[in-house]
Amino acid sequence: MTTVQSPQTAETPAANRQVVSSEILPEELHPSSRIDATDVTCWFGKRKVLERCTLSMEPGEVTALIGPSGCGKSTFLRSLNRMHELVPVAAIAGTIELDGVDIYSEEMSPTEVRSRIGMVFQKPNPFPAMSIADNVLAGLSLSGMSNEDPKALVEQCLRRAGLWAEVSDRLNEGGMSLSGGQQQRLCIARALAVHPDVLLMDEPCSALDPISTRVIEQTIRELCEEITIVIVTHNMQQAQRVSDKCAFFLVESIGDPGRIVEAGPTTQVFENPSDPRTYDYVTGQFG
Repeated sequence: MTTVQSPQTAETPAANRQVVSSEILPEELHPSSRIDATDVTCWFGKRKVLERCTLSMEPGEVTALIGPSGCGKSTFLRSLNRMHELVPVAAIAGTIELDGVDIYSEEMSPTEVRSRIGMVFQKPNPFPAMSIADNVLAGLSLSGMSNEDPKALVEQCLRRAGLWAEVSDRLNEGGMSLSGGQQQRLCIARALAVHPDVLLMDEPCSALDPISTRVIEQTIRELCEEITIVIVTHNMQQAQRVSDKCAFFLVESIGDPGRIVEAGPTTQVFENPSDPRTYDYVTGQFG
């Protein structure tokens, strides 16, 4: 059982920095990392917001977290790479393992966890003072990493994020010069620069138009061949389009913590759910 009540930080000395290759070897294209969350319970101060959530997120799959607003989906997502503990009054209990290693144990520093388990937020957040290229490379310095061929890494990451063709001739322009959808793909490229094993996405398309949304969804399906992906979405059609597995979160009544009602293959959750509450939600009859 792990309990964390205060933020933890760790810095990587320059002498110990990991060198990130610009080349992806064939064996790296087959994702091998999985996350297992067991009995995860989260608090903000005295308020319990999530209770005893257990979920396995398999290698090479997209797992969608669905459910009404305020039921703990984003809190659960942030607990998967120790972002939850950055809130001073936050606490967590339970176990979260990456390939069998507890990410809250002394074996893994917060910096290592967040480099191996990347995050893309709801609102695109490129660094406004940086160029497109520097935005991609920013994650390296933040994670204490370096690269032998930055130009090659920038191109590789932008290609994987589906953005290279649109920005290859303007890499020195500011990241904020891009459209909303392009900015979100730039943030994906930035997350990919450290070669994460897992990518967490918190409603990555909620602020985008339908065309940009479709491009992001295509990018997600392509990336899951290499990276395990966990996504929070309120869009049921999107969950069906991009995910292999779904977990339905729900708060039973006001003041109760969020819980996982049902989890399973996406087709099963949407077409033949085992719990009537899941059926009501995915068919729009909830409430």
